[in-house]
Order: sequence, then structure tokens, then C-alpha cells
Amino acid sequence: MTNPLQTAGSAPGAVDNAAAVVHQRVRDGILSGEFRPNHRLVEEELAAELNVSRTPVREALLRLRQEGLVLQNRGWLVRDHAPEEILEYLEARAELEAAAARLAAARITEAQVARLNELIVQMEGEPNRRLFNEINGEFHDLVTEAGGNRVLANFARSSKINYWTFATPVRFTPEQDAIVDAEHRALVAALQAGDGATAEQVARRHVAHTADIIATSLGLRPRS
Repeated sequence: MTNPLQTAGSAPGAVDNAAAVVHQRVRDGILSGEFRPNHRLVEEELAAELNVSRTPVREALLRLRQEGLVLQNRGWLVRDHAPEEILEYLEARAELEAAAARLAAARITEAQVARLNELIVQMEGEPNRRLFNEINGEFHDLVTEAGGNRVLANFARSSKINYWTFATPVRFTPEQDAIVDAEHRALVAALQAGDGATAEQVARRHVAHTADIIATSLGLRPRS
């Protein structure tokens, strides 16, 4: 398959397009845990991997620095967030996901509800934590998408941070997993019923519950 960046040439906007591709690639790598905290990101290596010049790579890394995901320290490093900052991210996401869920209750499609239910079944039967996290990410992204508000979706995307990428591991007990499963089902039930108020409440409580688990794992006082 032809690499879309190989054919960009000198077409208008080619550098911008290449920077967007690099940005998405590195951002996905950070949020998936492929690039762990303090991992060194080498411009030449990224340019070679994606068959681009260093200019779009540098532009992408500068944008990621603005988003708080990388830092410059004799090169580029994946940023290791302080525990208190992690909780602030989650506090903000609780409000974003609550707003998206309220909107989604009035706009979600039958196909989206069906997919959410499929993802719930997959999560409840998935023993591999990495795969569970990937499915969980798709679940939350789909709820945000169902809200039908691009501005809100962009805010949610730019503030996304995943607890499994932290330098300090976060462990969920079977009892905590059972609560998460129940909250997922309650959220989908509210969305399917068109109950925006309940969907908003469940989504906010769900993210706050995750934040409490993370705070306990990191030895911090929960913010909720």
C-alpha cells in the first residue's frame, strides 16, 4: 500500500498534512502506552518511520508539547505527569464526558447503542488488561462522538490521558471492575432511554469513580 506521505510532494498543505499524520501517530503511541513516560522521541527516527522530513515531525512534537504530552530536555521525551495533574485531567474529563453523554442521549443512533452494548460484552469477558483498556477507550470515544458536538469532541480528545500509561501502575480489584461494568451498563441504558439527565449523572460518577481508584493507587486523597 502506498504511504500517503510519500505522494505528498510539494502540494499545497503537504507539510501541514504530514505534521497531522505524525501528530496522530505519536499521540496514539503515547496514549496506548507504546511510548512510555520518559521515552525518548528521536526526530530522525520518526521521520524515517513515516517517510517524511524532520520539519513536520518537529511541528507535530511542538503541538504535542502544547498539549502537555511531551517535553524538551536535550531532545524530546514523553512527559511523565505528576499524580496531582493526572487527577486534574480526570476531573476535567468527568465534566466533558458528562456533557457529551447528556447530548448523546438525544442524538445517539441505534447502531451506536448496539456497538456500545457489544463493547460492554467484550470488556466484561476480557481478562487481558491491555485489550480491556483499548475496548474501554473505544467505548468512551463512541459516547463522545454520539454527542454530535465537534467542539466538545475536540476538547475531549485534546484532554485525553490514559491511566495505563502512567509510570506508576494502577490496579483494579475484581470488585472495582464489577462497579465499572455496572456503570457502563447504566450509562448505555440511560442513553437508549433518551434520559439526558441520568446519562450525564452516570458519566460524571463513572469518571470520578475511576479517579478515586487512581488516587488511592497513587497514595493521594480522592478529589471527589
